[in-house]
Amino acid sequence: MECLCAETFLEGLSTDMSELHISADNDGRRVDRVLRTLWRDVPLGAVMKAIRTGEVRLDGKKTKGDVRLSEGQILTVPWNDAEYSGRRTAMENELPKQSTKKTPSLSTLYKDDYVWIVNKPAGLLVQPDKAGGDSLIARALAELNWTRRDFCPATVQRLDRNTSGAVMIAMTGAAQRHLAELIRDRAIRKIYIAEVHGITDDGGRIDIPLSKDAGINKVRPDSEGMPALTIYKRTAVRGDKSLIEAELVTGRPHQARAHLAAIGHPIVGDIKYGGKGAKRPLLHAYALIFPDDPTLPKELQCRTITAPVPHDLQKYAKDVNGR
Repeated sequence: MECLCAETFLEGLSTDMSELHISADNDGRRVDRVLRTLWRDVPLGAVMKAIRTGEVRLDGKKTKGDVRLSEGQILTVPWNDAEYSGRRTAMENELPKQSTKKTPSLSTLYKDDYVWIVNKPAGLLVQPDKAGGDSLIARALAELNWTRRDFCPATVQRLDRNTSGAVMIAMTGAAQRHLAELIRDRAIRKIYIAEVHGITDDGGRIDIPLSKDAGINKVRPDSEGMPALTIYKRTAVRGDKSLIEAELVTGRPHQARAHLAAIGHPIVGDIKYGGKGAKRPLLHAYALIFPDDPTLPKELQCRTITAPVPHDLQKYAKDVNGR
């Protein structure tokens, strides 16, 4: 994809940050959601009040928060008032800080104008934890030399910091919404590999609802929690450990880690869930399997994209790749 320049930035957002020219990336999105996406630092109450009092205008007229935007329209906002003049937009928070240090390039598994699939290394956050911080998306934006403020390529699924493997970055707003819908409908299959303690059954289904304790960032089985389903099969045994291939049918936080621990087979290295013996949880997002869907780019229909097995799982590489 070509790098975008300042002219593209001006097509999306005027220099005083008061007029948003609706591009194809925001076509079909609700007014309130676009405002909340682009100006997350502006209090929700202030956003809703500005809509209610008519300070937010669409093509010069009052609008409602649930109105769907169309490409070519102009959305006017009051955020250039002194109260908000020093605030950064959400997109600016994701842009990497200017530095003389070269940003590491991402390992590309597949790329077109629709989606960029990269192999995330263990230890790298998907999203920055502070403005200008290092992350997969910050590296992607730096590599693209991205300058627009009305839209940024975004990941449509997340991996934990210490989980490696395939991550999808939607390159347009339409692609982001489409891929998110396919994931919600479970049309895109997500296959992981993991080394776990103990000798597992040949395979099975782990159908255990999960709840997350945000205070300690840990997930636990809970009969009243969110439904969660993992299907796994054992592909190799080495000593008292197993290599398993797991399909996360649902996509709950820490799902593979919590589910495998719940059946007595925590992931090696996953200290939080009872594992040990490695510097990080040995969990790798190995494959994304795309459906036979005519709305996808032809090159992705019925295609499987795989991420090479990382070094700390290389002892099992033959078993995984030689299926």
